Amino acid sequence: MDVNLVEKGSAAVQPAKKAKRQWATPRFRWGVGSALVFLMVWELAGTFQLIDPRYASKPSSIVVAGYTLFTQDRLLYHIYISMTEMVAGFALAVVAGLILGVIMGRSRIIGGLFDPLVMALYATPRVAMIPLFVIWFGVGMGSKIFVVFIGAVFPILINTMTGIRQIDPLWVRAGRSYGATEWQLFYKVLLPGALPAMMTGIRLGWGRGILGVIIGEMYVSMAGLGYMITTAGNAIRTDELFFLVLVVALIGYLATNGFRMLERKLTPYMEEEIRE
Repeated sequence: MDVNLVEKGSAAVQPAKKAKRQWATPRFRWGVGSALVFLMVWELAGTFQLIDPRYASKPSSIVVAGYTLFTQDRLLYHIYISMTEMVAGFALAVVAGLILGVIMGRSRIIGGLFDPLVMALYATPRVAMIPLFVIWFGVGMGSKIFVVFIGAVFPILINTMTGIRQIDPLWVRAGRSYGATEWQLFYKVLLPGALPAMMTGIRLGWGRGILGVIIGEMYVSMAGLGYMITTAGNAIRTDELFFLVLVVALIGYLATNGFRMLERKLTPYMEEEIRE
């Protein structure tokens, strides 16, 4: 029997077994079980009038409302509007946040000059600035894109700057002692060291961006998920309101997990350090 063939076969089976184990872990089973129990209790409480369904609804009614929105309303159009604003603002925030974070992290002078301004803007509620954004960019997509940008850029910038500053100075000195250029130093030393902090900032920025686009659409918009949430709330259509909130939560959950998977692929050395 060919030993190499056996080794290749066993290596191919291992990822499948690993994936199966991840889906069958006690943590996963307990999480799914607790969610199912919660939904059953909620459904029974609404069915037997233990809670007022006008204000708390129940899972079956939410499913029906969601089906109605998909078949009879322009839900996909509103999702498209919100995601267009979200992706545009978030992409600008990622580019600006990473570049400015690296510059402020590498230069103590520039960091010291702009730290107070960054922290002040980061602490300012975006809701208070929406009227100003409307004056600048109007009531179209521009104002919502800028709300997303302002919400997402600061977590990315601050985490990137912190990640750059926390890199061991000995690594930088070692790179310079071997004659590394500034670009080689960034690509080989700074980027791998700060990448986990950068990805954390990107995940936090996505959450802030979703919050910004929903709030912006609630205030000044005639389309989007935020507009639909406001409309359903004003009309006391609780079933639709719950479903729309779940859609927003699902978008945030899927994107956050996607960024986490990307981080694992970009930083396999972090998992090796944890296992060690």
